[in-house]
Amino acid sequence: MDYLIKAMARGERVRVYLARTTKITNDAIATHDLWPSAASVLGKTLTIALLMGGMLKGEEALTIKIDGNGPIGIVIADGNAKGEVRGYVSNPHVHFSKAGSLDEVTTLGYNGYIDVIKDLKLKDFYSSTIPLQTGDLAKDFTYYFAYSEQTPTLTSLGTVIGEDNACKLCGGIIIQLMPDAKEEDIEFLEFKTAVLSRFSGLLAEYDDLEMILKLIFGDDYRILEKMDVRYHCDCSKEKFARGIATLGKEEIRDIIETDGKAEVVCHYCRKEYVYSKDDLEKIERESKR
Repeated sequence: MDYLIKAMARGERVRVYLARTTKITNDAIATHDLWPSAASVLGKTLTIALLMGGMLKGEEALTIKIDGNGPIGIVIADGNAKGEVRGYVSNPHVHFSKAGSLDEVTTLGYNGYIDVIKDLKLKDFYSSTIPLQTGDLAKDFTYYFAYSEQTPTLTSLGTVIGEDNACKLCGGIIIQLMPDAKEEDIEFLEFKTAVLSRFSGLLAEYDDLEMILKLIFGDDYRILEKMDVRYHCDCSKEKFARGIATLGKEEIRDIIETDGKAEVVCHYCRKEYVYSKDDLEKIERESKR
């Protein structure tokens, strides 16, 4: 079962977001027919989106866009405060390995950027772009938090993709220092970096995520919330109709006269929507452009 834990630790001076995302990754594999290293990259990106979504509230949401100029192309993941994520990649049929392990750096590339767009239900979106540093997503998002959000952070991610192309394990953890953190808290996290460096090993050893909290913090933690999480796309025919309406009456009329219908495929869930001539004429009538 996939779930997310939110916790405070070390006298409330450290906050923690910890998640298992194996089923989410398998749902993404099934939806997009991902090959192994592409599955690992998207699985980790979805995990980050889920953990960052855990920092939001209410109807707030975010989108992560990564372009490392690698073979996988662009990687997109959406997350929200409800524990829902969805995502896709430009090229799902990509696989690289090195010394018997998945080669995510070659798959993703490292000559590009990470874009994080947050919808905080304010007048404008919050957007931050940083250069991709290494192609190692855990390291790159640790840099993102330090550079864009000025928050000292330790990020660790892990995946295991089997020979049958199924995800055996996926998950991650974000540990952040609160403003009142002490020097000893910084030293403590630096000491724990080695323990967290092979996060897939921790996921394999501990079914219960709380045991990972105990391993890191002993008894000095407090769980704030446990929540179920899932891969979920909220697309609908009505939402795509609104998108078609933005094309304007002239272009919609051209589609009606040329094709007599329109077909739209959702990037996130691959669901197909067909708009008949009657559907398009209704959209055309209601279009304000």
